[in-house]
Amino acid sequence: MSNKPVVFKIVLGWVLLSVVLGACTSPTPKSTTAPTAAPVATAAPTTAPAAEPQKLILGTTTSTYDSGLLDYILPDFEAAFNAKVEVVSLGTGQAIQLGKDGNADVLLVHARSQEDAFIADGHGTRREDVMYNDFVIVGPSDDPAGIKGMKNASRALETLATAKAAFISRGDDSGTHSKEKSLWKAANIEPSGDWYVSAGQGMGAVLSMAEEQQAYTLSDRATYLARTLEGLKLEILVEGDTLLFNPYGVMNVNPEKNPNIKGDLANQFIDWLISVPVQEKIGAFGVDKFGAPLFVPDSQPWRDAQTLASPGDTALKVSGKVAQALQWTEAEVKAMQAMDVEAENSKGEKETYTGVPFSALLALAQPQSDAATLLLMADDGYTVEIPLADVQACENCIVSFRSEGGFTSRMPGFAKNTTVKGLIEIQVK
Repeated sequence: MSNKPVVFKIVLGWVLLSVVLGACTSPTPKSTTAPTAAPVATAAPTTAPAAEPQKLILGTTTSTYDSGLLDYILPDFEAAFNAKVEVVSLGTGQAIQLGKDGNADVLLVHARSQEDAFIADGHGTRREDVMYNDFVIVGPSDDPAGIKGMKNASRALETLATAKAAFISRGDDSGTHSKEKSLWKAANIEPSGDWYVSAGQGMGAVLSMAEEQQAYTLSDRATYLARTLEGLKLEILVEGDTLLFNPYGVMNVNPEKNPNIKGDLANQFIDWLISVPVQEKIGAFGVDKFGAPLFVPDSQPWRDAQTLASPGDTALKVSGKVAQALQWTEAEVKAMQAMDVEAENSKGEKETYTGVPFSALLALAQPQSDAATLLLMADDGYTVEIPLADVQACENCIVSFRSEGGFTSRMPGFAKNTTVKGLIEIQVK
């Protein structure tokens, strides 16, 4: 019997098995390099576009702009509120008119009577105190009219008019111009003639004109000091009169005037400007260059914060019959503009003392018109009374700095009992 069928079946079985196994095995690659897989499409990461900054139009005086204050503080507001502040720097009268016309969102100005009228007439719905500084009469160093050291600003202007000394007026209905007109009115003078030039310009330009013509002018202290850094040679000749006090206020513009007015952003700006941190920054502006701030913070939140400070923080205060009671720490008093005077010490010997003029402190507090007396109080309870007018007229009366801390009143030409060691309060009565 033959074995061929059996062999054939075996061979056929192997062939069929190979075919089946081959069908289950991947084909041999033709290349030793693996093919690159096609890239998988993925969505690119998306970042939401930054919101467009809101534009806030600020109508303000030339003094806040020329002094550099706005450049110093506004970037903080812009960063915090994603805003861009467009500053329109004009005289106060023009800035207020900008608001009346509905062409600004918020105003920062310094002419209180005009500000009150703006709110009363419905052009704005909110006004807040911000800060203050003072006006000064400046002129050439040789002072041909001889007004240097005068404490009565109106009398100084009367002297200039009598001498027909060249005087450059802002003439632009600004806060400074309004103050100047009130001083001429107090002197019963209507200035006119070739000696009196109405420039119709901002404070910086007027100071430049006064220097070029060796003339006199009225300036806010901040702009004057800022310009001295640029080489201005005019000197402060008259300062310290209570009439030269210069408060600033911030107001919103009534949103009903214009659908484009950003009422909410304007109120956010006001809240920010009067807040304690921003007020502290305002109070620091200029100290590094001049040894004293160019503006003194004076918002209600700032005043409230000072009132809440512990009593030990307050080193000196002015109280009584004043437009605004004030108080300072020792560091704040020492940061003010100081002067040296010669007075007798306890041994009757002449000694030089450094301190802040009483007249400057009183100018900031603004004694009421019927006030007549100053009461100086020491930390041990000692008091002495002095006629207010005599102190205001005293050029060399100072609150002097003590080496051991605190203050002493130095009153050259007054009775010895007016030297109050440990002075802590000046009461206006």
